[in-house]
Amino acid sequence: MISNQNFQPVVSRNILMMMGVTLLLMLVGIWLLREPLVTFYFAQDETPIGLFLNGFIVILFLLGMIRVATLLWRYWHEEIAIRDFLDSILEEQNNRESNIEIDPDSIIAQRYMAMAHSHARHVTPNHAALSQILLANESVIGSLPRYINNILILTGVFGTIVSLSIALMGTSSLLQAASGNAGDINMVIHGMSTALSTTTTAIVCYMVFGYFYLRMILARTRVISAVEQLTTEYLMPRFKVKTENFTAEVTSLVESLRIVAQQMITAQAKQSDNEAAIRRAIEDHSGRMDALAARLERLQQTMVRGFRLRDDE
Repeated sequence: MISNQNFQPVVSRNILMMMGVTLLLMLVGIWLLREPLVTFYFAQDETPIGLFLNGFIVILFLLGMIRVATLLWRYWHEEIAIRDFLDSILEEQNNRESNIEIDPDSIIAQRYMAMAHSHARHVTPNHAALSQILLANESVIGSLPRYINNILILTGVFGTIVSLSIALMGTSSLLQAASGNAGDINMVIHGMSTALSTTTTAIVCYMVFGYFYLRMILARTRVISAVEQLTTEYLMPRFKVKTENFTAEVTSLVESLRIVAQQMITAQAKQSDNEAAIRRAIEDHSGRMDALAARLERLQQTMVRGFRLRDDE
């Protein structure tokens, strides 16, 4: 179970400090060994290909280290946000007050708001889907260091192949010449020296970058693991839509339908009474009309007899 005692926001910070110390030591070593390094990298300068290849490897290495440093800085703030969120959760449980302070830009804040949004729509949050989305997003963010880690050692191999090609061209020219040519011999030496220098540079850069890349992966895994543990232990019980809530809502709905049905029955009964009253009124009116017609008939017969009229008049 995650707690504020076993989760300390220091892992990413320590890796950043270690990275700074390592780069500083590398600079100090380069300064102390500057004379043999200058001889090793710049003594054979028949072509600028060696300087170009080594410069490309170093630039790629520095770009990757900068990106790893920015990600570690981000994960350090994520660790701090997780610690603050955990403290707020525990304080809320102890004080029984809903006062969770959270950094809106952190991963745990986005997880909290996503689950709250689902709960507001009366839907239980899908923990598995949220985890997959988080892993996909973090994989996209860390794509550049992963790419550099995969190709950094290959740049040394590429430099070696190019340098050996230069050496082979020098060897071919040397073999074709009738007498030894100092320029061709220097080209062979230059190619072999460039192959050695590019391979050495790529191996050293790959070893340093690969170590800190793996440490960055561990820091990211620690942050993601903490977020998932918080989700399982604290957020899912908070935002889970319980079955008894559905039962209460269904019971309320059934009761409302029963009341509506009773009102419809009452209205139908009143309508039946009104129809019966209208039917009686029609029958009464029909009886009155028949009586009136009979009286008019008798009146007509009386007038015919009194005035001695014919029946057809």
